[in-house]
Amino acid sequence: MLHIVSAIVLVLVGCGLYFRKRPAWHMRIMTSAFVMDLLLVLYIEATRHAVEKVVSQIRMMIWIHAGISLGVLVCYVVMIWLGRRALHGNKASKETHRNLGMLFVTLRGLNYATAFMV
Repeated sequence: MLHIVSAIVLVLVGCGLYFRKRPAWHMRIMTSAFVMDLLLVLYIEATRHAVEKVVSQIRMMIWIHAGISLGVLVCYVVMIWLGRRALHGNKASKETHRNLGMLFVTLRGLNYATAFMV
């Protein structure tokens, strides 16, 4: 079930990319993806005690997945901040938002892939 929710988030991110030229749609879709992803992380922590599992295990893949997951959440926050600045006409923020978006999409894809390995 968790993989299905994660796949839905990926579809939302893809839709958000598709509608990147329509800021109102893009913001709504990407905010929905962020909220779903954040709720997914909170659910996993509440039901599986993910942080304790990472700290107590030596398996490299679980550490890699946790690091990627943290990177995704940090990217979401920075992307929201940059996106809001870009909407208000800050050209530097728009360019940085676009460039960081490429990193974000890569990390989110890696997050999805590594979730099957932990």
